Amino acid sequence: MYFNKKYNIFLGVLVINIFEAIESRRTILEYRPDKVDRNILETLFNYAAWAPNHHMKQPWKIKVYEDEARGTFGEKVVDSYFRLGLIKTTETKKIEQLRKGYHKFFNSVPHHILFFMEKEDDGGYLDDENYAAVCAYVQNFQLSAWAKGIGTMWTSKPTLLDPTFIKDVGLSPEQHRLIAVLQVGYPKKIPNGRQRTEMSNYIEWINQEEIK
Repeated sequence: MYFNKKYNIFLGVLVINIFEAIESRRTILEYRPDKVDRNILETLFNYAAWAPNHHMKQPWKIKVYEDEARGTFGEKVVDSYFRLGLIKTTETKKIEQLRKGYHKFFNSVPHHILFFMEKEDDGGYLDDENYAAVCAYVQNFQLSAWAKGIGTMWTSKPTLLDPTFIKDVGLSPEQHRLIAVLQVGYPKKIPNGRQRTEMSNYIEWINQEEIK
């Protein structure tokens, strides 16, 4: 039973249509200062857990940085940028300006959410399987958040592979794999969508006759 083209009624609850959520979701760069209520975030985390995962391992683990912890987390990220050579300037004044800019950005986003997992076979098939499951979890979280009017930005830079950074966030490079950081909050501005390439350009249809 449809409410309109964008929404439907399921068990008496108004929910955004999944196709609309997928198509309308945007990467959000600017956020309002309001924090997302913790109960809402926990609800979204629970919905995301319906992501497919082999043998119900549910490999996803989460750290949420908010309030004063945002700036501290941002400093660790920027330290990694310099350590990895992602920021190449050596001029003291420019470094100070960059750090101030990053500090402002990290504190302008209500929540920074780090998704990670425990390693099972040191980068083998099981780790790949779990990595894919966590990625599915993150996407579920993004779509569930968008349905609630909450925006996200998925970031995954070389920092996530930096052993020192992994230790800086209280984890072990030998035991843990960092997968993504989501910036999360209510959008201040929603950008226009960019058209995707027609999928017919990427699909090869194969029938039994063609594989003999």
